[in-house]
Amino acid sequence: MEKYLSIRIQTALYISIFFISLHHVFVYLTNSSILRYTFDLQTGEVIAIYGLASLFGICVYLILLKRGLTNNIKINIYTTAIIEIICLALMYYSSLNNHVYLFIGLFFVHHLLTPYILFNLDTLFETYTHIKDRGKSRGIYLTAWNIPFIIIPIIMSTLSVSKLPVVYIASSILLLPFLFFIFTYTKDPGNIRDIEVIKKQKVDLIKLLKGFFKDKLDRNSFIIQCCLHLYYGSLAIMLPIYLHSVFMFEWNKIGLILAAMTMPFILIQIPFGNIEDKKHNEKTLFKIGLFIMILFTTLTLLINPNIGDDISFLLLITFLFLSHVGCSLVEISIESRFYKHITERDHTALLMFRMARIVPYSLGILALLFIS
Repeated sequence: MEKYLSIRIQTALYISIFFISLHHVFVYLTNSSILRYTFDLQTGEVIAIYGLASLFGICVYLILLKRGLTNNIKINIYTTAIIEIICLALMYYSSLNNHVYLFIGLFFVHHLLTPYILFNLDTLFETYTHIKDRGKSRGIYLTAWNIPFIIIPIIMSTLSVSKLPVVYIASSILLLPFLFFIFTYTKDPGNIRDIEVIKKQKVDLIKLLKGFFKDKLDRNSFIIQCCLHLYYGSLAIMLPIYLHSVFMFEWNKIGLILAAMTMPFILIQIPFGNIEDKKHNEKTLFKIGLFIMILFTTLTLLINPNIGDDISFLLLITFLFLSHVGCSLVEISIESRFYKHITERDHTALLMFRMARIVPYSLGILALLFIS
């Protein structure tokens, strides 16, 4: 298997990432508001649903981890995407007809599907890219992933809370061009070295997990990824609710705030990915990013809604933008180090790194102990 991507496959992968992100962002930013306002659930109940969905996802991923490697990456992607389309259509139906338990069950399934698609895309990415270019490649990958986080909130700013369920239809439609590019322009890495030997080996799940956490870089990458997505997840679940209930903002302002705070991911991850390839200064960038992230997140929490709508709106946009400058530096530094460290055959590391996207939501169960 060629280690360098052809221009055709490279372009197809990045365009596919863009479309899967468009699909993901619509529902990612909407689910908590649907649960809170369409179904009139309490904030604690919303957090509990996210936590239980995360625990369900972790169990499924551990089963997949025990199953081991597969050459049928495209089949995995097709099957998962079709299930997701059906799931979203039924979520739209249940949100319109107020079938809360059906919606929650579908949400559990939906919550684990996109990370599994991304795991399979990561396997393709690792198979075709060269280790020396991983910083640049991950920068492009993350930029393609993050562009929809600007586009979608602006679109959603035109919607009222009561019209939010329509995003499930839009999200399912966006999976069609994603599948087209995957089907037409990519191919399975059918001859990954030693894959048949690895598949025939007896899989000991405990041994796999011990091996993963014994590796210092794998372990640190997993922990940092969990913390980062705990931060992202907290914002995705709580920020729209917080802005609507405390600052009394409608989605026209909420959407603009969400779009502005994502801008740093588009502006700096490609150039800093290139810098990391040349200077290998991932640790320094990580420390700078972490400091910026903590500082401006703290300042965001200190904003008082009584200072006036316009001033609070401007302060929220400014501080959230700057906090996400820090987030983007942390993200590109950890992704660059991790993907330079592993190979396409490291099924455990790839799946655990993707599982780190949903693990933080399980902490919602613990958060309820403090809320209650």
